[in-house]
Amino acid sequence: MRQVFAGILFSLGFIFLAVTVSVVFTKNPTKDDKSAALGGVIIGVPATATGALLMWGLRKKTEDEESDRLEKIERTFLELVEANNGRVTALKFAIASKLSLEESKRYLDKRAVMLNATFEVTEEGGVNYYFHLD
Repeated sequence: MRQVFAGILFSLGFIFLAVTVSVVFTKNPTKDDKSAALGGVIIGVPATATGALLMWGLRKKTEDEESDRLEKIERTFLELVEANNGRVTALKFAIASKLSLEESKRYLDKRAVMLNATFEVTEEGGVNYYFHLD
């Protein structure tokens, strides 16, 4: 709802400012044209600014939520590594972090490269990531 409201305000303000700009480029503007331009500024600037601020706030909120989500995943990863003496499977990580199995594998692969982890293949053919704690 806020997104729609922000878009409407921003668009409305832009339209009013467009009226002002058109009057500025008019040869011999009438008194009514000047009044329309003034009204365009009086309504257009606050509407555009409010719409832009609402959009910025929504973007910031989305970025903050994504940052919080990534921090939670990182904490889950570290807790799982510590609790299992460095051994983690993609399935256990997916369950603990509430990521899909594919996302879990991608995350662990990136961390394995970053942290020089090794891999252990189980007798069943599964892969254990081994993150060295020392």
